Amino acid sequence: MRQHSHGRAQRLPAPDPAVPALLDRLVYLTGALRVTLDPPDADGWISANDLTTPETGALADFIERLADAGFAANRRAAAASLLLRHGWAAGPIIAAYLAERRTLRIHDFALRFSASTLVEGIWIRQADSVIERLPSDSRDGVLASLLAFSEPALESLRRWSGYSRHALWSMLTSSWMAQFSTLGSLLGDRERAVRAGRVLLARHPELARALPETYLIASGDRSEVCQILKACCLQHKGFRRCFCPTCPVIQDRERFVRNREWVCRTN
Repeated sequence: MRQHSHGRAQRLPAPDPAVPALLDRLVYLTGALRVTLDPPDADGWISANDLTTPETGALADFIERLADAGFAANRRAAAASLLLRHGWAAGPIIAAYLAERRTLRIHDFALRFSASTLVEGIWIRQADSVIERLPSDSRDGVLASLLAFSEPALESLRRWSGYSRHALWSMLTSSWMAQFSTLGSLLGDRERAVRAGRVLLARHPELARALPETYLIASGDRSEVCQILKACCLQHKGFRRCFCPTCPVIQDRERFVRNREWVCRTN
């Protein structure tokens, strides 16, 4: 096993005093994702810098874990799986936008992954927040924040894996749209939040082309926003040999049946 530095020796600028209070107000939205400014244990986190170096260090170790779990049969599959998780970690940025129309800009961070390889926490090491006067300015600010948060990892994984930017953007937009849906439900207006997410992300040409199609599956009082991605995550290349219901490759009939069974089981 490689030994890694968690990077805490680096001296960071003084934190924005508004950020801790903002994150405290958002905890009811981000509770499923552990959001911390000062974790009690600095081990086990992968820094933002390490998330851009898939060949070595902590990220290379995590890619081995993904492969063991069936999510990284090749480099393209590994890159897709990583960006699905990276996109979910942007939850605090989306929550701040939906709940308070604030732009949370995360300048330095680290991620922690669970034993099952899902992202379970984000350590926000440096961030600030702003409130824009105009809605259009707020959308521009949040979009820029999302891009700054994830594009460095996307570009490094593109070079390493050879998977196209379009395919990798489709992984990020899928997770971002899932966050808009989940957070919108918690805020009491899922439809409006999903619509806001599409409008926001469509302001960027690459993201507009990569946005997943969304549709509703209902069972009794329960409904879920489901997706059809614009590119395959390649999970079927692993030992499970199974396509996701979100995959653009499978037939719509199979997709709808599998998603309806899922919604019925959780109803």
